[in-house]
Amino acid sequence: MTMHHHSGDPKLKVLIRLNADAETARIEVHGVVTVANVRALYVVCRRVTSKLPSFELVLDLAHARVSAAAIEELRERARASLMSSGIDGTETPCRLRLVDPLVILKAKEHV
Repeated sequence: MTMHHHSGDPKLKVLIRLNADAETARIEVHGVVTVANVRALYVVCRRVTSKLPSFELVLDLAHARVSAAAIEELRERARASLMSSGIDGTETPCRLRLVDPLVILKAKEHV
């Protein structure tokens, strides 16, 4: 299956790959990640963490384009080992590792 990504495509596409031996869940992200839609990634991460609490989450952004503000927010979550609910103010402990995107969007965001 060939996937084409356009800068105007607001949808995020995620694929979760589980490695039971290494106890990791790799969440591969395609699309454009902004501060406006990063909450969707939080929801996915929290769902995986709730089902597999001992697993390390690897948020693979190598195939995504990510705004500078969104990558800083994600890096802070990884440093703090806390994942926001994406819905309310609650946070869940998690082991989060980021695979940095090849493209970080520098444009100003207006939400």
